Amino acid sequence: MRVPLMAMTALVPAAATAQGLDEPRASLVLGGMLVLAATLAGLALAVQARRLRRRDLQLHARNAHLAAANAELRLVTERAEAKARLLDGVLASLADGILVVDAEFRLAGWNSRFPDYAGVPRRVLRIGMPLREVIRLQAEAGEFGMVDPEAETERRMRLFHEGTVPQRLQRERPDGSRLELRRTPLPGGGYVTLYTPILAQPPAPQPELMQDAFAEEWSSRIPRLTAAAADGDAAAARAIAHALRGIAANAGWKRAAETMEGIEEAAAAGALTQLRLMAAALPMDARAWN
Repeated sequence: MRVPLMAMTALVPAAATAQGLDEPRASLVLGGMLVLAATLAGLALAVQARRLRRRDLQLHARNAHLAAANAELRLVTERAEAKARLLDGVLASLADGILVVDAEFRLAGWNSRFPDYAGVPRRVLRIGMPLREVIRLQAEAGEFGMVDPEAETERRMRLFHEGTVPQRLQRERPDGSRLELRRTPLPGGGYVTLYTPILAQPPAPQPELMQDAFAEEWSSRIPRLTAAAADGDAAAARAIAHALRGIAANAGWKRAAETMEGIEEAAAAGALTQLRLMAAALPMDARAWN
């Protein structure tokens, strides 16, 4: 039990007097005890202050560590978000449709073109949606032809579970367009499927139509060549002659190609008189030479 100092000042003289000590000696004893008590109290306060300082330093170090960890976490988060935005931009810019399915055959991601190529309503897609539901929607929409939707869904899902689903195939959609599907297995299970539209091959141009196109291009450039030669613009005449030489070579007009080669050489040499004479003799229809 702690005794206040004021109480000690009252008790000690009485106790000392009771033991036969005179008052001066009792005062000395009291003074010594007060000094001792004050010293002990000071030591206790010093110990408590050191403990508080140590705890304050520990809290400061812990707060600094937490601040550094939070800063690193924010940096990692910002980088991850930047990469996600970049990836979203890349996927959105692709002309192909992309579908990502996880190991449990649930939708893990897709780009904006996938619903159009797969024939699935955009609004029904969601992360975690079973692939079975997507295939059933495709079957019901006629994407796989005249089939029983439930039976076709079961058949295709069985191929996925057995690991025998085709890695590459082509199929025709109800609107007559064609798609190429390429599936790539993921290391942890699941697939990435790429939907690529197959563009119809344009019909090969007929030879006579090509000849007409070459002749039209030739006749449109000849006046420009003649004007450049008349003006003495050797550089322009050389460039036009080079283009006409290519047209003649592609069309199979050998004499016209050789003449254009001579005009190019005359223009490069600065022989303006020869250049003007040769340009003036050119026919508007090169087929007349061949």
